[in-house]
Amino acid sequence: MRELIILLLMCFLASISNAQEDTVETKFKVFPLPVAYFTPETDWGFGVVSLFSFRFKAESKQSRISQFQFGAAYTLRNQLLIYLPFQLYLKDENYYTFGELGYYKYSYRFFGIGTELPASNEEFYNVDFPRVRINVMKLARPNWYVGVRYWFDGYDITELKENGILSSSTITGSEGGNVSSLGLISLVDSRDDYNYPTQGTYFEFVALPNLNAFGSDFEFTRFSADYVKYLSKEKNVLAINLFGTATIGNPPFNEMALIGGTRRMRGYFEGRFRNRNMLMVQAEYRRELRWKLGLVAFTGFGVVSDKINSFEAKNSKASGGLGLRYQLSKDERINLRLDYGIGEEGSSGFYLTIGEAF
Repeated sequence: MRELIILLLMCFLASISNAQEDTVETKFKVFPLPVAYFTPETDWGFGVVSLFSFRFKAESKQSRISQFQFGAAYTLRNQLLIYLPFQLYLKDENYYTFGELGYYKYSYRFFGIGTELPASNEEFYNVDFPRVRINVMKLARPNWYVGVRYWFDGYDITELKENGILSSSTITGSEGGNVSSLGLISLVDSRDDYNYPTQGTYFEFVALPNLNAFGSDFEFTRFSADYVKYLSKEKNVLAINLFGTATIGNPPFNEMALIGGTRRMRGYFEGRFRNRNMLMVQAEYRRELRWKLGLVAFTGFGVVSDKINSFEAKNSKASGGLGLRYQLSKDERINLRLDYGIGEEGSSGFYLTIGEAF
């Protein structure tokens, strides 16, 4: 599978190169950047990333710009990340495809499954995995796309804590395995900009079965809904995010709904709380300051549950924090993001990444 990922990366880059020569009418913009970032999951990471921005031939100047990134990074936790996320608009936005190809050598924290999990449960596990995430959609009505999603992660767990929770092999997925899913996606996207939206709505609904017939080692189906509303006045933006996921079947622990990370409930380690189902609400206030700087304040509440009908408010978790923004590209409205998030139980973390959380 590793060789397949490399082949897909090469084919993708070759196709874009041909597009640049033969089918791209407007300027092909390239933003090469050295990368230094920090998250609680990675510690410091260093690498390079290039952002490619363009329109295909015959696309109007009012159509959305296609983009892809190619990056590689190495972290102080001996993690390796090679990734190629992409967003392509074709035929005057009648077709839209986005996703990611990548290969990761990563380490994660695991605390158990549920909400009553003491911090002393913490254990690390190392995993190598190729990733394929592809969404192909057709415009059904203005701003509304429908299509199919394919996801593949091939987890090879290389190291577990001796006598830890995962090493007991009683948790589904603790020995690794392939997750391969093919399902349906519906997307309403009226945002005025996908790098830094100030107005509009984003609503994604997905039904994603994972079946042995697709090459998956696990059988389960996940339903998810992700809604974001953007409101603005002058240089002020309010973003509100509602997210929920429900799972039928027996998913591996690494495919359960998670609280924590760089995008959902900043202030908690990614996966601090996980289970089959999750509900979450986040809000973020963004203010543009002078020059290329911006300020944000954010908060969030989330809860996980084993059963869809057993969510309890007493089990919900809260987080909040402040952040700074530095505009890397005025035309593309890409920001360098520095956030400090605080959760309950004294958990907290700095996040230095590129792009908004939602």
